[in-house]
Amino acid sequence: MDRSGFRALVRSLGAAWGRGDAEGAAACFAEAVDYADPCRYRFTSRVQLEPFFEPGPEGHSVAWRRILFDEAAQTGVVEYTYVGHHRYHGAAVVEVGAEGLIVRWREWQHRDDERDWETYLDDTR
Repeated sequence: MDRSGFRALVRSLGAAWGRGDAEGAAACFAEAVDYADPCRYRFTSRVQLEPFFEPGPEGHSVAWRRILFDEAAQTGVVEYTYVGHHRYHGAAVVEVGAEGLIVRWREWQHRDDERDWETYLDDTR
């Protein structure tokens, strides 16, 4: 996968979240996947991700703040704001497999219902 392909994959994931399409979001991931917040949860299959990606009553969305990709390593980093039950500002290391789907997603995020992205960054500098 090249950089533009990775950006398209990540944007497809975000668009599915925005539509409330859990199945479409999960389809961006390989059947066997390692999706984790190392401190709170881990999923190992696309089937497990679908219910995790179901939106709450008010829906959910993601704004990608930065999308970086190392073609040689087939690994990217995304920085984002995710809004669902709460607002989270975070980053994820994302590995892509031979099929062009995400095989590993490790995220670290901070719940912050009060601050938007810019205020969050200003207050953490």
